[in-house]
Amino acid sequence: MGISIENLIWSYLFLINIGSFLLMGFDKLSAKLESDRIPEMWFFLLSLAAGVIGVVLGMLAFHHKTSFQVKIAVATVILASILVHWFFIIS
Repeated sequence: MGISIENLIWSYLFLINIGSFLLMGFDKLSAKLESDRIPEMWFFLLSLAAGVIGVVLGMLAFHHKTSFQVKIAVATVILASILVHWFFIIS
């Protein structure tokens, strides 16, 4: 009775996306308190590490203001993430 690879992958995806979502909320709270913000690079890295769903849902839930350039970058990261998932997980 070992842990299957599939369960490990689902656990990883769950945790990375929950963490990404919470980090977006923390960043928004930091902005409201006029405290140090989390650099956008971290959100892009989390997105590439399969946390793209958490990042996007966090942007929507916490009403992050985004510029056109950021939206393009997020779209690119989403596309890259889908391709990576397809290559390593689905195929």
